[in-house]
Amino acid sequence: MTVTTSGPPPVTGDTFYLRSDGQLSTQAAATGSSDTIPSAGGANHDGTPYNPLVYEVKNVNGALKTSSGTNFVFKVDAGTHVGYAQQARVSYDLTGDGTFDRVETFRYFATDPVDGWEDYSAARQGLHSASGTLGDLKGGTVRVEIWSALGNGPSTLQVGTGSVLTIPFA
Repeated sequence: MTVTTSGPPPVTGDTFYLRSDGQLSTQAAATGSSDTIPSAGGANHDGTPYNPLVYEVKNVNGALKTSSGTNFVFKVDAGTHVGYAQQARVSYDLTGDGTFDRVETFRYFATDPVDGWEDYSAARQGLHSASGTLGDLKGGTVRVEIWSALGNGPSTLQVGTGSVLTIPFA
């Protein structure tokens, strides 16, 4: 698997770590940190990004693995608040032209009332919706958006080390 991104030297791999600077990186940070996911403001934003955190990598090349799909494990925590619901969308601009050719929105993850990181995963939650078609990445862009679909307060997302995206490209 070779994924190449802009800048010297080219980056390889199909696994990306969410970084606090809004980047997706094939390298984990030396230490983890957290980003704050803004509140849903008491409204229902299921399926529609609302004040999302955005993580992105540009100029990505990779051949589509047809038997594979988007996968992730994002570490989230809402402290002692039950039912705050984080939701994720992964978008692929296959050619870097600014148009996302494939958009995958995953079902939200409702948190438990126990303080500590929980695993929000694509495999466990599944797709909420998808549009467009995947193909090979040729100078493309991969974007992750994470927002609160439900809840009256903020939650946190572990970045740098614990939150990982795996894309279906070789």
